[in-house]
Formats: sequence, structure tokens, C-alpha cells
Amino acid sequence: MIIFGWGHVTNKQYGATLADNCSNCNNDSWWHLLRNRKWFTLFFIPVIPYKTKYFLMCPVCSQAVELTGSQIERARQLNVLTQGLLNKSISENEYRNQAKKIEVLG
Repeated sequence: MIIFGWGHVTNKQYGATLADNCSNCNNDSWWHLLRNRKWFTLFFIPVIPYKTKYFLMCPVCSQAVELTGSQIERARQLNVLTQGLLNKSISENEYRNQAKKIEVLG
């Protein structure tokens, strides 16, 4: 007997990525990069992901904006840069100079 299924969902938060104002809750905060995956399962064990989506999510109210295409790679780059700023491994000026080159939602 083989037991299989689909629809098992996993989420991974990459952390603070973009400082923005949320149009839903009107809070200024660091939006988080989130990966959402749906899996095919075998004996209740996730085996093969069949759908992956990326979002920028407000950490206050969980309002999210789905990212597509090149927005995903730019969000990943900005996430690494933002983590450097928050960990104090780069200066605020260096962060601003490098962040100008990355436009996530454009």
C-alpha cells in the first residue's frame, strides 16, 4: 500500500528585507521575505515541491505582496544587504548606496 498526497505547505522566513509603510495597517516596518512551498508527499513525508511563491510580508498585520520573476532575485539581494545593516556589518551609508541599485517592486 502506498500513501501519497499533495498540498502540504511549508513557509520559510528570510527576515527583514524592505523598510516600507503598510497600506493595510499604516505601520512603518521592515517587511520580511517569505517563501511558500507546496509539496507532493509520500507516506506523509514532503518529497517534491511543486509550487513555490515568494512574498514580501508586513510583520505587523501579515499583509503580503507576491513577488514574481526578477523581483524575487532582487528581494533576495536586498535581504542579504539588509541583514548586513541590521547585524552592523555594513554602515548605513554603504547600505543606502547599494540599496539604490536594487529596486524590488519596480
